[in-house]
Amino acid sequence: MTRGRNNPLQSIKFFKDYDSKEMFSIQDDRISHLLPAFYQDMIVRVYSKKPELVEAVSEAFKNFQLMTCGMKAQVHATPDSKKQRRR
Repeated sequence: MTRGRNNPLQSIKFFKDYDSKEMFSIQDDRISHLLPAFYQDMIVRVYSKKPELVEAVSEAFKNFQLMTCGMKAQVHATPDSKKQRRR
């Protein structure tokens, strides 16, 4: 799934049976329509230099996720040690 906009199955060669040495690719019309034509990840990282703004930035990022992805869950939340104000 790391071929960008190219279908990863286009670069895989198949064999008719175990003893066959003749390779072939599968035509697009023979591939299940349940498979995505391309796959893309989006990684968004948000940083705050001011510890007192971490909570507000975190909430703003959760709202961004809700608007963009339709869900409000962080995969990697801000560690508690970073949320506390340093003195």
